[in-house]
Amino acid sequence: MNSQKQSRLVLCALATGLLSILSLSSHAGRSVRSDSSDDAFEFLGGFWGTNNQQFGSPGFDAGPTDFKLRLKPSDRPHFFRVCMSEEGFLRLIGKIASCADSDYALPPSQNYIAVFATDLDSSSSGFGSLSRTRGFVDSKAPYKLWQTDPAMRFWWNGVTLAGDSFNTFDVQVVLIDRSNGTNNGDFDIEFNYGSGGGDQVPPLGTESNPNANGYHGFKLGPNSSGPTFGPFGPFDSNGAPIRHCFRGGSLQANCS
Repeated sequence: MNSQKQSRLVLCALATGLLSILSLSSHAGRSVRSDSSDDAFEFLGGFWGTNNQQFGSPGFDAGPTDFKLRLKPSDRPHFFRVCMSEEGFLRLIGKIASCADSDYALPPSQNYIAVFATDLDSSSSGFGSLSRTRGFVDSKAPYKLWQTDPAMRFWWNGVTLAGDSFNTFDVQVVLIDRSNGTNNGDFDIEFNYGSGGGDQVPPLGTESNPNANGYHGFKLGPNSSGPTFGPFGPFDSNGAPIRHCFRGGSLQANCS
């Protein structure tokens, strides 16, 4: 595998453009949280380090989680290894296990988190990539660095539907540590769609292009959601992200 590390600054104009995009549906989600510029944090609440990127592969071993996750009440919190599939989902396996080809194949199986699971291509456009980044997130505006929580971002950047080398889009899974420094396994899942400018949100499937019928959802221990099909679009200034919250190993009915 040919991995490389790369960091990119996001201009204020891009961040401003993110806020100007209207939601495409009732399933609208937060615009993708961009990289480590002060302007991006001010508008989107995420501040990120260096990307660990992968190009031209069906998936890659994104390494162990940076904080523990508790997936069921009867179990202790654990670190997991994350297998990031080109097909729009993550598989969580044992920390000391190795990602196998089957972990990247559709349909995903337990334990998985899907942001837009379908047949995707990260190489046909010439600049698409899969990336994993550590950082900090503040989920409530106004965004302040002192009230952030540790987070992991998994970014399908500039990907296309298989067979389409032109219509790129961006999606993300963000895992947010909600343990308040105790590493007790409490966490949030956030789904992000679209990155403004010339990039598009995932397309809606049609009879002639059923491959566009990507879905989000997860199955983590006894907790599950979805699959929920799109369209998915970025949030507007009055919108809210798609977020699922786990406390004590249980999926909460509402995120506080």
